[in-house]
Amino acid sequence: MRRLARAPAAALVAVALLVAACRTDPAPAAGVGGPDFSAVFASVAPAVVRVMAGRTDGDRFLAARFGSGFVWDLEDHIVTNDHVVGTAPALRVSFEPEVWWPVALVGRDASTDLALLRVDRSGASGPAPPGQALVWPAPPLHGDAASLRPGAWVAAIGNPHEMVRTISVGVVSATGRRGARLEGTPQYADFIQTDADLNPGSSGGPLVDGLGRVVGLSTAVMARAQGIAFATPIDQVETVVESLRTRGRFVRGFAGFTVRPVRIGAAAEASLQRVYGALVQSVVPEGPAERAGLKGGDIVLKFGATKVEDSTLLPWLVAASPPGAVVEVRYARGTQRGVALLTLSEAP
Repeated sequence: MRRLARAPAAALVAVALLVAACRTDPAPAAGVGGPDFSAVFASVAPAVVRVMAGRTDGDRFLAARFGSGFVWDLEDHIVTNDHVVGTAPALRVSFEPEVWWPVALVGRDASTDLALLRVDRSGASGPAPPGQALVWPAPPLHGDAASLRPGAWVAAIGNPHEMVRTISVGVVSATGRRGARLEGTPQYADFIQTDADLNPGSSGGPLVDGLGRVVGLSTAVMARAQGIAFATPIDQVETVVESLRTRGRFVRGFAGFTVRPVRIGAAAEASLQRVYGALVQSVVPEGPAERAGLKGGDIVLKFGATKVEDSTLLPWLVAASPPGAVVEVRYARGTQRGVALLTLSEAP
């Protein structure tokens, strides 16, 4: 039997290093384990407040509801959900434990479940020293909700069950969720669905992306379900809040028609390659739609620059357009195609 010559020690070391360099241990899949949101929390949490709605009884404040909100700008404004505020005659917000500041209701809108508050800096209640000044936190930056994709990491910051400034992390489960059956669902719902945990008291808090930008406002959970929660996209919040800030109410556009989903048969009759659009069910006599020449049975395909993918999208597109705006509407009437110039009025 022949014996192999013993290799020099240096050669063995070189071979060992080469083998180690060529190992093919699998790398962790991208995103597994989730990102670290600790820096995001440190940045955004100071701008998240507790909201308390109730009434006063002499020097006492009697709370009826608790929720969340967050700093909107540098002009003492806080945004939250309308269902947190409701019709309560008195409101308070807290930036730090048990130090409550009175706030005035700037405006509220049930159709989008949004409300805008303004903090009164005249004095705090609770264990705060007399004359304590309020240090106003920096408002968080806003992100782009339209760019969100299912699977993207997000975090919700709020006060669930009055547990102050709690963060929960999850992913975007879906976007454009307009068919969710929720108790008290806003009239104009175009939700971001997420599996980040939301609980009573979370409503009104910010939903943020991995860079700490607000992409939505935590709004609702689905009863008897787990991991199904909804947030209002930040662009919708911006539209409504600007109207609340300047006018005290959400001034909506009005087109003067009702719509319903397009079915396969109607799409085929209109020679559409796929089912999309919104079927005009009826028009208000002498309303904007009738004056523009639209009729019942027309299928609205495009509203301005936006393709109408389904009928639930169109009401928000109309509402978000200012009264007096002239919008080009592309529609199908049977196999014919038409363009109508729709001059919106103010919603009654």
